[in-house]
Amino acid sequence: MVIVILFAIVAIFLLPSFINKISSNNSEDYGRVRVDRYKDFNDKHLSYAKRLGIKPFNSEKAYRQEKDELVSDGKLKKISGGNNYVVNKLGHSHPYLVPKAAKLLDDIGKRFSKKLQEKGKGNYYFRVSSLLRTGESQKSLGRSNGNAASNSSHLYGTTFDIAYKNVIKKPLPWIKKEVADASVIKLLSEAIGELRGEGRCLVVTEYKEKCFHITVMN
Repeated sequence: MVIVILFAIVAIFLLPSFINKISSNNSEDYGRVRVDRYKDFNDKHLSYAKRLGIKPFNSEKAYRQEKDELVSDGKLKKISGGNNYVVNKLGHSHPYLVPKAAKLLDDIGKRFSKKLQEKGKGNYYFRVSSLLRTGESQKSLGRSNGNAASNSSHLYGTTFDIAYKNVIKKPLPWIKKEVADASVIKLLSEAIGELRGEGRCLVVTEYKEKCFHITVMN
């Protein structure tokens, strides 16, 4: 009984430091990250975006006024995280996509999850860094990001960015840690490439922003 009590006391003192250690937001490097180079040009992304997407919101005010109706009509779907992905805190975009793009995002997550299982990896999640933008937010982004074209497929709700600088590892359900695990990120790159090869999406590998810029095709 005394041993059990001593063990409990030691655990109380050590557990907080253990949790802080594995839940640290500092990213760890597990090898050199290499991803596939995809080069579907912006005009192709725009062609599909205009065909499959919504009418762009010119301003943030228009977005606030019209978004709920589009959601009610089934033309936009809120994205809050799902199969092996999380949504970053967004600064220049909003967590919405047209249903076909939302389905593509889920399918990337499922394909990624399958590859993780096949390779005996643990629980990893990729990060979605940008989704639906307004004309106003796109213009603002263009001042700081040279890759941000004035007419972007992000305006149509058909496009999202997946960061590849690192992924999220969850050693325990309530703990997450950013890690640059090269082998896991390569699996993510392969999953995206397979869906691209199946005619599901267009992809640009953006090296400056360290993300995959993805537009749904069908």
